[in-house]
Order: sequence, then structure tokens, then C-alpha cells
Amino acid sequence: MNSARGDRPVTGMEVAGEWVRAVAAGVEQFSTDARESALVVLEDAGLAAADPGEWYPLAGYVDAVGAIHDSVGDQAVHALGQRIARAVSFPDDAEGVPAALAALDGVCRAGHRGGDPGGYAFRQIGAADGRVECRTPYPCAFDRGVVEGAAVAHADGFVCVCEVGACRSEGADRCTYDVSW
Repeated sequence: MNSARGDRPVTGMEVAGEWVRAVAAGVEQFSTDARESALVVLEDAGLAAADPGEWYPLAGYVDAVGAIHDSVGDQAVHALGQRIARAVSFPDDAEGVPAALAALDGVCRAGHRGGDPGGYAFRQIGAADGRVECRTPYPCAFDRGVVEGAAVAHADGFVCVCEVGACRSEGADRCTYDVSW
């Protein structure tokens, strides 16, 4: 597996239809050529018309997100990751950026079943900043989008997400992001 896509095993695991549907809806916002390319990938994987109440093979989903990344690049896959925060439910008490980022790991685990999908570990550093370590099977750009989307959805203002230190694209077992709000 491409290290920039994560190195977590996904065989036998499933992903919730809400996650799949968020990606399928997101590709509809791409430019015409990118949208057509991404839709072919999703259709070939049987994911284009995902039902939010169903479960889908995680291996096919991860491969599809990776193929979309290879086809349309980091920025588009980052945008798909951002959509996850609007498509999935966060706990009612996840008010504000720190609570949302702390809840992100549980949200991830609730959207996957049949094994350990990895996740997101948040540590608050100051009053308006923290660090998130991502260990998932998804492309780095997708994870960065998920983190940014969760922060933006729960912020009162500007959010900045910057990659620091370890990254799977450089052979690490995780990607690390500093988040300020």
C-alpha cells in the first residue's frame, strides 16, 4: 500500500454509507473532467449510489479514495475529507474546536466496523491550538481535510491546519497536524 495512503489493514472491515455518500456528493462539485474521472472510479467500486444507512467494504472505499487522489490530486481529496465533518454526526456535547477534535476519533470509529480503522488523537496545546495525529488507511490529504472540516464546522472564526513532523508520505506511521483557531 502507498504510505501516503496509510498502512492500516482494511480487509474485512466496513465503512458507513454516510462516509461513502459524503465522497460521492463531493465529487459532484469537481470540475467536469475531474468529476467524470472520479465518478467512474466510484461506479467501478459500486459506491456511486451509496445508501447512508448501509455499510460498504472499507478496502474498496479506501482504494476508490486513493484512485481519486491519483486522478485529481491533493486539493480535491482534501475537499472530500472536509465534507466528512458535514456528513457525519458529532456528539451533541462537541461544542467548539477542542471538543470536536477530541470527538473525531470516536466519530471515525463509529463510521467503521469489523476491525481497527486507526483514528485521530487530539492533544490541546494552548487556549486556541492543538495537535492531531492521524493513523488511518486514507490518503494524507483526505485526513488533513477531515481534521480541517471538523475544526471549521465547530469554530467561531478562522482555522489553520498545518502539517508538522511525521507524515506517511515520508514513511512515518502517521500524519501530524497543528491546528489553531
